[in-house]
Amino acid sequence: MTDAESWQAIPPEVVLGNPTGAGDATMAALAAGLAGGHPWSETLREAVAVAAAAVLLPVAGGFDPTAYRRFHDAVTVRPLYR
Repeated sequence: MTDAESWQAIPPEVVLGNPTGAGDATMAALAAGLAGGHPWSETLREAVAVAAAAVLLPVAGGFDPTAYRRFHDAVTVRPLYR
């Protein structure tokens, strides 16, 4: 949520695996997007895609790059209200 908007970002599928590190991946993507001045919708798309790809690895600290690319364009991002 921003001061003027609330957003929803939905991964393209249910992802099962090891959630350890997914929150860290989310925060890293959010920080990078904010620091880079990227649009909020794109920042959320990145955060959801990298977190979902991180869940697929058996240990924390990385993400599945093939899954990330597959998820990235398929994440649904929409404003809930403005």
